[in-house]
Amino acid sequence: MKISIVTTLFNSEQYINEFFERISVQASDITDDFELIFVNDGSPDNSLSVAIALAERHNNVKVIDLPKNYGHHRAMMIGLEYADSDYIYLTDVDLEEPPESLKLFWETFEGDDDIDVVYGVTKEKKRPLVRGFLSNSFYSMFNHFSDTPISANHMVSRLMKRYYVDALLQHPERELFIAALWLHIGFNQKGVESNKTFKGVSSYTFVKRMKLAINAITAFSSKPLIYIFYLGMGITALSIFVSIYVILVKLFSDEVLQGWTTIVLAIYLMGGITVFSLGVIGVYISKIYTEVKSRPVNLVRRVYKNDGTGKLNVE
Repeated sequence: MKISIVTTLFNSEQYINEFFERISVQASDITDDFELIFVNDGSPDNSLSVAIALAERHNNVKVIDLPKNYGHHRAMMIGLEYADSDYIYLTDVDLEEPPESLKLFWETFEGDDDIDVVYGVTKEKKRPLVRGFLSNSFYSMFNHFSDTPISANHMVSRLMKRYYVDALLQHPERELFIAALWLHIGFNQKGVESNKTFKGVSSYTFVKRMKLAINAITAFSSKPLIYIFYLGMGITALSIFVSIYVILVKLFSDEVLQGWTTIVLAIYLMGGITVFSLGVIGVYISKIYTEVKSRPVNLVRRVYKNDGTGKLNVE
């Protein structure tokens, strides 16, 4: 039996060594045959150098260096591609989700052979008020649109069996929202309560969160397009009734129609709805455009691995 521990690096140099020490203790209590896979997601700091230094000293450390920043979700998928163990533990390196969860998840596996995935669930996230509101709003909106509901309390950390990871890797989407994909593919998954602490500044800026929200909803739901269709039908019906009313007043009454302000406001409203609708449709078309090009997205610059003799191999 072998365990692969996969994590990604982005502005992570201050966490790597502590993470390695703590996760190694947990893995050693389970098996002597384990490896750590660090995926450098174009990190601008010294994360790559720190990880390579670990690989030089330990023959169970592999460092995957990506040619640019692909994003957290894509980097995780690339790391899973390089994991060839019976069990794969995916987690974040920043220690927000404690490495000690590995042993807790393993004990859950030992109690039920029918489980395919064990993932962490935190009771509540302690976040700034505005950030918490925006996060909760996103999850509510996503669950309204999507047929794959997700929870804000689910953690990245998860211990997975080989065949589940193989099924996950069969999804070649170029714009990933992995939190929903984990649940979308099914299998027997069990959540286990785990602690979560925030130790630093999140690398997810407001702009990144907005892009993630748009990508998530459009990747797992076509409902916005359906809503636009019904909105168009409603506006068309309203326009027909108003047109009939105006014609009847013109034909059978000498009354002068007032309401130029209302007309102007209606024009602006209709223009806004039209542009917004075209924008939503444009997002879906851009996704089709991205997918049909089929450009490779899992490019790797170099792979660093100790050959067991103290020499670092670079592929």
